[in-house]
Amino acid sequence: MGALIASVMDVGSVGIERVHRMALTSLLAASGFALGTLVFGDPVATFIAVVGAAFVSGLSGAVSATASRAGQFFLLYAVTAANVEFGLGSPWAAPAIFLAGAMWRLLLTIAVAGAVGTTLSPERRAVAAVYTAIADQLAATGSGRRRAAATAVTTALDEAYDVMVAAETAIAERDLRWQSLATMLNASAPVVDATIAVTRGGTPPDAATIDYLRGIARWVGDPTRPLPAPPESATSPADRAVLESSVDRVARIAARIAAADPRRHRRDREVPLPAKPSVVDRLRGAERTLVAGSETWSAILRLVLCMAIAQGICLMLHLDRPYLVMLTVAQVMKPDFGSVFARAVQRGFGTVAGVVIGSLVVVAVPSGGGQVLVIAALAGALPIMMPRNYGLYAIVTTPLAVILVEVHAGASAQIVGARLLDTLVGCAIVLVFGYLPWPSTWHAPRHLASGVADVVRSMVEYFDIALGARRDSESGTGATGESDAVSPTESDADRARVTARRATYRSLSDLRTRVAKSLPEPPAISAPAASWIPEIDALEGVADTVTAIATTTAASGVAIDPRDLARARDVLIDLAEAIDEGRPPSAVPVPGEGPLAALGDELSAARAALSSRVRERAPRARRGRAVRQPGTKKPHESS
Repeated sequence: MGALIASVMDVGSVGIERVHRMALTSLLAASGFALGTLVFGDPVATFIAVVGAAFVSGLSGAVSATASRAGQFFLLYAVTAANVEFGLGSPWAAPAIFLAGAMWRLLLTIAVAGAVGTTLSPERRAVAAVYTAIADQLAATGSGRRRAAATAVTTALDEAYDVMVAAETAIAERDLRWQSLATMLNASAPVVDATIAVTRGGTPPDAATIDYLRGIARWVGDPTRPLPAPPESATSPADRAVLESSVDRVARIAARIAAADPRRHRRDREVPLPAKPSVVDRLRGAERTLVAGSETWSAILRLVLCMAIAQGICLMLHLDRPYLVMLTVAQVMKPDFGSVFARAVQRGFGTVAGVVIGSLVVVAVPSGGGQVLVIAALAGALPIMMPRNYGLYAIVTTPLAVILVEVHAGASAQIVGARLLDTLVGCAIVLVFGYLPWPSTWHAPRHLASGVADVVRSMVEYFDIALGARRDSESGTGATGESDAVSPTESDADRARVTARRATYRSLSDLRTRVAKSLPEPPAISAPAASWIPEIDALEGVADTVTAIATTTAASGVAIDPRDLARARDVLIDLAEAIDEGRPPSAVPVPGEGPLAALGDELSAARAALSSRVRERAPRARRGRAVRQPGTKKPHESS
């Protein structure tokens, strides 16, 4: 069981991050196992321990994704050990064996990594994926695949920066290979800007440019390949010229890297990356989330309540082995893992199938070699099922838990029926006590509206940096300047613009993820969430147009009328306020000509999408609260 936990957490990411994640999860899971063992047999102590473990697990979600997963396993194994007798002589034998299995799996990973050496394979794959995604977006110019390709670029960039920041250590910073990958990742920023400009213009680029970017991706993934020859430069139209200039810059940087001495190990100043958050930073962030987040506390309290009810029911009914009730509630109700309703339904079906499989294995397969083979097959399926569907994941993990826990119980035909009942009881507890009666369940569309408004405000900041503050530093090299370096010759304005652009597109991607997680909910929740999709599409068009205008005007030197900039900014601010207040946007003038004419069209589309949504949702809104009309004052403005 301990080795299973370490194996589940050994998925993707870079070496040092894998070790940290596996070690943290193994230690917390073993601690939970020891806590459960300590209170086993004492109903009052068991109840208190389960409630406390649920509270700690809920809090972990505010720290980080890794802490959240580790906190979940802390809870799972605390309730398992508190409700299962393992039949060993010493009460501490089971936790010790559990920890030994986890440490063995961790040491195996470290030993293999030491034997193979530092290959930087995850980092290479992540950076190569960025250039592949850019090439795919260029190839999709003018087709129906353009939006999906643009989303793929955002996803690839987010993943690449996450991987590179996670891999940034004192040793990595002195490694020429890591420096080169960071430099190539930063060099992709001007190409991304130019790609957005080209795809917005609708003029397909030369096939040679797309082929070259694919060749760069292959070279980054395998530097033993020959460096591809750069394409011939083009000069028109303007967006194509910007693209060719940025690609030529990548070619010069790649050539410099290919010619560098691989034995050189020194700190290179040309690889600025986002700062890696320290443990203190994460704890401070968790504190801010908990202090300001009523939604976070609501989710934690729902988890604690459901775990308390489940443990109380198990104690009152004197269930023979109630661990499946507890495991079902713990896995479905983890507050930061998406839709509780969808997880409850998928967990129900997946666990029913998993319990049948696991129980049949316990009954029909002889203990020993046969069950070991089944366990190996199920463990091998974990990495395949985990990212696909929670129900499929439950089908694999549930029989593993049943086999490992029940192996000492002996064969019994009653196991199947008992375990099915336990699972259904757990799902019922989640839906009845953790989902249906809570106001936060039905107020989710309001929280989503706040998220959309926050994205618009983020877009205002990006607009100010890309089309406002940027123009105060015309002397910099610019995104498509002639300097080969990414930093420090790159101007502060360029670096700030790239950071703001990445933050805006990441927030749009996160918003789409929130909507997607809401779609499996009942219609009262999923329908309002789905109604935001046209507005999100329109906002992405606004962001693309801001990027395209900033890129092309920076290269051409075309001036933008400050009055048009002010009008466009006012439209964005009014749009955010309208979303917050649930009203149609005001008739603020939009730029109608000049460099911002295309942005004016996109802003009009965003306002039209919001107005349409308000009209469609108005009957429902009037049943709850009044919808303020444009031009009227807010209550606090009447004085």
